[in-house]
Amino acid sequence: MQQYLNEIDTIGEIRQARRHPAGKNYLWVLVEGETDQRLYAKLINGNNTKVEMVHGGVESLRFALSILIAETNQVIGIRDADFLHLNQQQETINHLFLTDVHDAEMMLLACDTVFAAVVAEYLPSRRSDFSSFRDTLLASLIFLAGLRWVNDTECLELNFKASLTHFYDANGLAITDKNQCIGQIAQCSPNKKRIPQVHEVENKIAGVSAYYQLCQGHDVEMAFALHANTVKPKNVKDTDIGKALRVTYRLEDFATTRLYRQLKDWETQTGYLLFDARSQAAT
Repeated sequence: MQQYLNEIDTIGEIRQARRHPAGKNYLWVLVEGETDQRLYAKLINGNNTKVEMVHGGVESLRFALSILIAETNQVIGIRDADFLHLNQQQETINHLFLTDVHDAEMMLLACDTVFAAVVAEYLPSRRSDFSSFRDTLLASLIFLAGLRWVNDTECLELNFKASLTHFYDANGLAITDKNQCIGQIAQCSPNKKRIPQVHEVENKIAGVSAYYQLCQGHDVEMAFALHANTVKPKNVKDTDIGKALRVTYRLEDFATTRLYRQLKDWETQTGYLLFDARSQAAT
């Protein structure tokens, strides 16, 4: 049934909850996806905080929040920045906060203690040089990230459901054929407006070194899992890597981010508490 839910359902559920006496004290944090809901529900842990996913993606989240903030100041949202930081753009919906980097997954991957722990679990041979491994992993995906960026900029409606296995060398950590990469994604995109050329993507990413802003976390998790399986085949999935990152990531890690500081500023400005006071003392 979840595939039939949308932003209207979320708006209705929150309105109904707010009419109940207990619901009047709730603080609602709206997010884009199921994994975001799991992550932020662990981190934003106040007694009255409710982290809810808005079905339908970022535009559904933006629509739901724009409606609800006109009715109450007890609703905020968190979304992936995607390419907004690279494009030097701001979110225009009030109280919709952005991740510091491309998305929530990249926020976890950027944390040294978290990434080191996951490498120790799935690639123990790379434990001592986890940082170098991460740099190589991100660099191997910048062409795919650039293709996503071109698609986002020009609204080309490309579908990125094509598996990395069709064009990614998991052992050598490299996209083996850039034309094949574009071709595989084009084949999965019946509504595409046009197919970008390799040189367009390369020009787009030329000189870009902000890989944490450029790369999408799910791509990195997939590449990590594929590489782990080449070192010691054990059927590691991208979802395994994602879960390990979320489980390892702590409130004290989150407290180092700009997003956390913005949420704390919101607390100060409104007098509401998103975070449990006891856990905050530990940070």
